[in-house]
Amino acid sequence: MVSYSFVKPGPKPLLSAFSKIWIIFIFFVSMLLLSFGIFLLLKINFYRKDAKMIINERVALEQKITQKDTYMEYLLREKSLGEEIYTRNILLKDSMKNLFDLVPDKITLNRVIIKKDSLIIYGKTPTKDTFNFLLSAPLKSIFSSSNTMFYLTKNGWYNFVSTNKITSTDGFSE
Repeated sequence: MVSYSFVKPGPKPLLSAFSKIWIIFIFFVSMLLLSFGIFLLLKINFYRKDAKMIINERVALEQKITQKDTYMEYLLREKSLGEEIYTRNILLKDSMKNLFDLVPDKITLNRVIIKKDSLIIYGKTPTKDTFNFLLSAPLKSIFSSSNTMFYLTKNGWYNFVSTNKITSTDGFSE
């Protein structure tokens, strides 16, 4: 056998060095893309969980805001009611002061009952005429109906009960 080559033949590799480099490069790039894809999936999952947590937090905050709004409305109603009661009390105080200013020195009051639409006065007077001239006339000008009953006492004075009613709600307030 005659040999025409100066090199001794050897086994031929299945893949050349250039093919091996390309396969390693493709494998490395595939692993890099696969790890980047896994990283993206993990980040997406993390952001979904974070978004759910934020949505749940937003719902809880909206419920708290609704509760706070309801409580604020309650407080505003209470404040309004308090201001109304305060105004009524001032009016009642002024009305009481005016009522006691109407009572002359000769007449003694034992008890006064004020309701929303009526005034009941218990007291003592020396004579019926003293009551009628000094207190009954101003009461009749204020109230739509006024009725007085007298009871004679042992010392000659009169106990009286004066019931006065007003038909409109512009009178006394509770």
